[in-house]
Amino acid sequence: MAVDFGTSSTCVAVSVNGREPQVVVVDGQPLLRSAVYAATDGTLFVGQEAERQAALDPSRYEPHPKRRVDESELLLGDAVLPVPAVFRAVLSRAVAEARRVAGGAPVDQLVLTHPADWGGVRTRVLRQAAAGLGHRVATVPEPVAAAVFHAASFPGPPQRALAVLDVGGGTVDVSVVRTQGHRHTVLATKGDPSFGGADVDQLLLEHIGATSGHPEAWRDLVEGRDLAERRRRRVLRQDVRDAKETLSRHPYTDVPLPSPFPDAHVTRDDLERLIAEPVGRAVRLVSAAVAESGLTPAELTGVFLVGGSSRIPLIARLVAERTGVVPVTLDQPETVVARGALRAVAPDPEGTGVLAPGQDRTVPTSRPPIVTAEERTRPVHSPGEERTRPVHSPGEERTRPVRGPVHRHPSGPLPRPLPTGPRPPGPPSGGFPAAHPGSAAVRPSTPDSARGVRGRTWLLVGLGALVLAVAVAVTLVVVLGREEQPPADPGRVIAQYEYRFALPDGWTQTGGDPGLLRTEIRPADDTGGGDAVLVEEKRLSFDSGAERARAVGKLRSDYEAGGDQFTDFADATRFADRDVVHYREQLDAESATVDWYVLFQGAAQVSVGCQYTDDGRDRVARACDAVVRSMVVTG
Repeated sequence: MAVDFGTSSTCVAVSVNGREPQVVVVDGQPLLRSAVYAATDGTLFVGQEAERQAALDPSRYEPHPKRRVDESELLLGDAVLPVPAVFRAVLSRAVAEARRVAGGAPVDQLVLTHPADWGGVRTRVLRQAAAGLGHRVATVPEPVAAAVFHAASFPGPPQRALAVLDVGGGTVDVSVVRTQGHRHTVLATKGDPSFGGADVDQLLLEHIGATSGHPEAWRDLVEGRDLAERRRRRVLRQDVRDAKETLSRHPYTDVPLPSPFPDAHVTRDDLERLIAEPVGRAVRLVSAAVAESGLTPAELTGVFLVGGSSRIPLIARLVAERTGVVPVTLDQPETVVARGALRAVAPDPEGTGVLAPGQDRTVPTSRPPIVTAEERTRPVHSPGEERTRPVHSPGEERTRPVRGPVHRHPSGPLPRPLPTGPRPPGPPSGGFPAAHPGSAAVRPSTPDSARGVRGRTWLLVGLGALVLAVAVAVTLVVVLGREEQPPADPGRVIAQYEYRFALPDGWTQTGGDPGLLRTEIRPADDTGGGDAVLVEEKRLSFDSGAERARAVGKLRSDYEAGGDQFTDFADATRFADRDVVHYREQLDAESATVDWYVLFQGAAQVSVGCQYTDDGRDRVARACDAVVRSMVVTG
C-alpha cells in the first residue's frame, strides 16, 4: 500500500493480488483530512473526527501537522507530543481504514511519498512514524510517483520529460522529471512553502470579512472567543472552502454567513484578483524549474497539474500563457500520487524502494523503479548530448504540426453569426482553422501567423501528454480480490474545465485551450493524419433545459450563416444513447469530415467534434461514441 501524506489530506492506495486500486470512502467522503486533535484523555482523533472536536478546544487541534516536520515536539493543549507520534496517528488511521476495506490483510509493503526537496532528516521522521505499520517501508518523491503513473498508463515515447506542478493544501512544489525507459530522474525542483489551498481559503475569508459591514462582530467570529463563536467559525470556514471549490466550476457563488452578516456574493474574478500574485509566483516556479533542468518548454512532454487546488482555472490559464504548454489534469487528481507510488517501487529485498547501483532495472512497466539519490545528482546523459536537443528527434511527433484542423465550436453562449463577406483563408500548417458557424471564438479575429504559432504551441504537449494529477488530499484507494469486473480506471478519465469524459483506448490528449475550455485528443499512433476529437464548452446565459428551443435556434442561425460546407443539421437526434443536436462539416483542404454533436445541460453547452478521414472513419466513430457516451458536465 502507498500513503501520500499531505498538508491538508492524505491519500492511500492499496493493491491486493496485483489488481488496480479503487477509491475507498473515509468518514463518508473520498478524502480524509490530515487534521489531528489531542483529547484530554490522551486519545488522538484524526480527520473529520478531529475537526469536530476542535470546536471544543482549538488549542488541542492541529489542521496541518505535515507543516511541523522540522519541529521535534508539538504542543496540543497541555499535551507535548513528539512530531513523529502525531504523524503516526494519521498514518495509523489511513492503514486501519485500508485494512478494514481489504478484509484485515496485513501490509506487506508500505510506500510513503514526500516532496522532492525533502532531505534525509525529514524522510527519516516519516519513516520513523511508520515503523511497524508494514512489513517493509519505502519512500518515493511525489513527482516521481506522478510521472510513473503517467508513463505506465498512457502511450508515449520511452524517453520523455514532464513538469509536475503540485498545488497542495499548504505548499506549491514544481519538479521536472525525466523518464528513460523504466528509470525516472528528478532533474530539478522548486517550491513555495508559503502558499497552498489553505492560504486561498484564508484570502477568500478575509475578503468576505472586509465586505461584511460589521468589523467588530466579524473579529469576534474569526477569533472564536467562546464556544458558540468557535462552532460558527468552523461552519464558516467549511462554507468558504466549499465556495472556493465551487468557483473552480462556476463564475460565482454565494456564501451563507451567520447573523448579523448578510450572505456574501463572490465571483471567480474576485478570487482570481486575490490570488493573482501567489499564483503568478507558482507559475514562475515552473519556468525556473524547467530552466534549471537544462530543458526548454518545447522539450517537455507536458505540464501536469496535481493537488486539489490545481483545479483553480487561473492556474491552468497562466501556465499556458507563460510557458506555451497547455497543462493537463485528470479526474480524481487526489489519488494519482498514491497510485503512482505503488508502481514506482519495484519489490526489493531491503524494502527501501530504491534499487542499488548495478541492480537489474529491467522490471515490468507497471512497477518501474526510481533512481537513487546518487543517480539523481549526476547527468543522465553525456555532456553535449541530450540537453542540447529536444527529447524527440527532429521530425518526430512532438515537433510536427497538427495536420487536422481543430475547431472553435459552440460551447457556451452561442457567438455572433460569422460576418458576411469573402471566406477567410484556410489555416496555416499546424494552426487552428477559421471559426465555423457557432464557433466559441467570439473574440476578435486572429491573424493567420498568430494562429499558426498558437496551433504549434498546443503541440508542445506532445504524444503522451495525458498526465495525471497528483494529490495532497486524502483518499483511501483499495483493491479487493473480488471476481466481479473492476470499475474503469479513473486515470483514463479526462477532467478538464467543467466537463469530464473517458479517454478512448489508444487515444491521448494532444492539446487544448484554457481560454476556450477546449480539449483535443488524437490517436496515440497518429502519424500526421486528420483524425481527432475536440471537446469545447462555454457557459450559456440561460437554462437550456427550460429554454432548449432558444438554444437550438441560436445554434441553427449560426449554422445557416456558415456556408455550404455545413450540412445535415438535426435539432433532435440520438447518438451514443444521448439526446444531441448534430450537423456535419466538410473540410475540403484536409479531405476530412467533422460530425458535430452538441449536448445541452443547464447553463452549459458542450460540443464534441469528431473529425475523420476516409481511412480513420471507424476508429474515430468508436472514439466519438466513447466520448459522448461518457460525457459528464460538472459545471
